[in-house]
Amino acid sequence: MKLDLHVHTRYSPDSDSPVEAIVLRACEIGLDGIAVTDHNTVKGSLEAEKLVTDLNLNLIIIPGMELSTKEGHLLILGIRDELPPGLSIGETIKMAREKGATIIVPHPYQVLRNGVGVLKGKDIDAIESFNSKFIIGTSNYIARTIAKKRQMGVTGGSDSHKVETIGFGYTIVDVSPDASVHDILNEIKDHRSRAEGLMIPHYFSNINSITRFLKRGNKRN
Repeated sequence: MKLDLHVHTRYSPDSDSPVEAIVLRACEIGLDGIAVTDHNTVKGSLEAEKLVTDLNLNLIIIPGMELSTKEGHLLILGIRDELPPGLSIGETIKMAREKGATIIVPHPYQVLRNGVGVLKGKDIDAIESFNSKFIIGTSNYIARTIAKKRQMGVTGGSDSHKVETIGFGYTIVDVSPDASVHDILNEIKDHRSRAEGLMIPHYFSNINSITRFLKRGNKRN
């Protein structure tokens, strides 16, 4: 399966992307699923789940959020309850574990993007080793290197705040077509996922060009 595990909707203060447009776009470019990870809220992912059911779409929605802690952002996946922002990373992880969440560090070491700068001793499941929006060219390389060194799982995501850029970063998990959200997250926890993708190109200004580009890379097996 190919999933973009870092997508923002209108429920994030820095995005105006409608949830319905996002789920339709994900289907259009051939993704198997997405994680809707709005800043400090699960409202976007809950709306996406409902829309997929109502519209009978063949798309997996992994619920969750991108939660702000005192030490940086965390992707909290597999939960449908709100968690409070602004706590220490230790307190946040403890609360997330009580909810059965999978915990991923997005854009690590990127201080200007609220990336967690110290991973040692943190109870996390994976590192986002490919982020399509990294400003510094070596950042994805550093994240991959740290993940390998610490023997951690990896994920990829577009970190999309616009409908047109969904799918540039993605996670590959080798599971059956009828796999559940739980199955997918377990693959990540067990270090059986791959992070791939392309940086979001600056020269794409036409949505039709972007669609053709993504369809070439996101064809299902």
